[in-house]
Amino acid sequence: MASIRPVILSGGAGTRLWPFSTPDSPKQFAPLFPGGSLFFQTLTRLQTLPELEAPIIVTGAAHVDLVDAETTRAGVEPLICLVEPAARNTAPAIIAASLVSAGDDVLVILPSDHLIRDEERFVDAVQNSIPLATAGRIVTFGIVPTRAETGYGYIEMGNPVPGDARAFAVRRFKEKPGQEEADLLASSAAHVWNSGMFVTMAGTLLSEARLHCPQILEGVASALTNPIGNRVELGEAFGEVKSISMDHAIMEKTKEAVVMPIDVGWDDVGSFEALWSVSEKDDQGNVTSGETVLIDVGNSFVKATSRTVAVAGLDDVVVVETPDAVLVVSRDKSQLVKDLFGRVESD
Repeated sequence: MASIRPVILSGGAGTRLWPFSTPDSPKQFAPLFPGGSLFFQTLTRLQTLPELEAPIIVTGAAHVDLVDAETTRAGVEPLICLVEPAARNTAPAIIAASLVSAGDDVLVILPSDHLIRDEERFVDAVQNSIPLATAGRIVTFGIVPTRAETGYGYIEMGNPVPGDARAFAVRRFKEKPGQEEADLLASSAAHVWNSGMFVTMAGTLLSEARLHCPQILEGVASALTNPIGNRVELGEAFGEVKSISMDHAIMEKTKEAVVMPIDVGWDDVGSFEALWSVSEKDDQGNVTSGETVLIDVGNSFVKATSRTVAVAGLDDVVVVETPDAVLVVSRDKSQLVKDLFGRVESD
């Protein structure tokens, strides 16, 4: 069996869950759910896979100490921790991980801020994807929609892959839709959420990068430095590489992309609406933590971290208190939190 190497992407700023999550301490390191942080869960998710190798972690300089603390707690020694001087999106990060891997390593590329509630089924999906990866494909997991979500991208599936009815050709990628289109896509059996998770051989990824984004590949390669222990500080040249997603740089162009739909209780917890939807609720549909007092409140997310928060006579709201800020927003407008954070930072 091929060697399987997790690649854990942990460069996100987490500002869509501000002020609970901040650029210095983003959501993947926060205690959102039982079982440890999302980063910890990602780090340990594949431990039952045979032929599992030490992971590669890609993170920013501001998060190295958080990564070290979580890997120590998990008892996992990374092969390499690639430290970005500046976030350049997923394509440069994935290319960097591929460059420091063996060409025949099967990379399981996982964002560190995703929730997967059925980890056993997810491990099975990874195992099912490995034959496709070793045959030269780039497999992406598509999530069977559970709601009409405007915060996610979608993938339209084409015909089944010859020899593997569990995977399908990628017909097109669809950016985050408006509500009306999201209603249509979520009800269509041909569409799945774009998870941003990939399984492929490192050599395949680099071959496709040479074909479709050679300048990015060259820029990332020039930024690699000699490791100090198991840490590689990517050089200043990395900050000059184009910031671009894996989808735009490679997946939308390659002929090797296939999508495998899975139903594993996945969510990227990318908004308070998403966090509310996957959290345990009381009889009124509220998610609460910390010192909170609620009267005539329903279907809301209320979190207090340093003082009492009292809410009355409201439904479908998000109220988050931290020592640094207080957020109040309608739950169905929680995608605006990132914009709010931008305005707060610019003031």
